Amino acid sequence: MRVYIPGNVAELDLYVSGSWEPTRGYGVTPLLLGISPQLDPEELAEQARDAAALDSVTELKSLRRLVVVVDYPRADTKPVPNDHPAALDITGRVMLDAIACVFVDEPEAVADAKKAIKGDDAALERLEERELLWYGTTELDLIDAG
Repeated sequence: MRVYIPGNVAELDLYVSGSWEPTRGYGVTPLLLGISPQLDPEELAEQARDAAALDSVTELKSLRRLVVVVDYPRADTKPVPNDHPAALDITGRVMLDAIACVFVDEPEAVADAKKAIKGDDAALERLEERELLWYGTTELDLIDAG
C-alpha cells in the first residue's frame, strides 16, 4: 500500500537511513474511497499526500512541507477511526528501496511555513496553494534541508 508520511525537511537523512520507523501516515483507505467515490485514484492519492504535507508543518514544525512516499505491506497499515479519512497507523522500518519518492516545497515557502507554524491560517492556505516538488530517490541529495 502506498503511504504518504509527513516529514521534517531537517530530518531527511533519517528517513533514508534504514532506521526510520514512522507510526503515522496517510493513504487511500476504504473510508476515503467511500466518501469520495467520484474521485479517480490519482485524486484520492493527492488528498492523502496533501494531508501528510499539512501535518509536516502543523505537527512536525517543518520549515517546508515534506512528504515521504513509501510502499508498505498492507499488513503493516491500519486505518485510524475517528480521524482524517486517509489516516493510517503504520509499523515497520522504512528501507530506502521502499521509498517511491519525496515531495517537498520549494525554498521560497519557508516564510509561509514559519508563519503557519505560529498559527497563521492565511500562511497555511498559501502553502496549500503551492505545488509540491517531486524528487525520485536518486535525487534526494538535491533537496536543500536549510
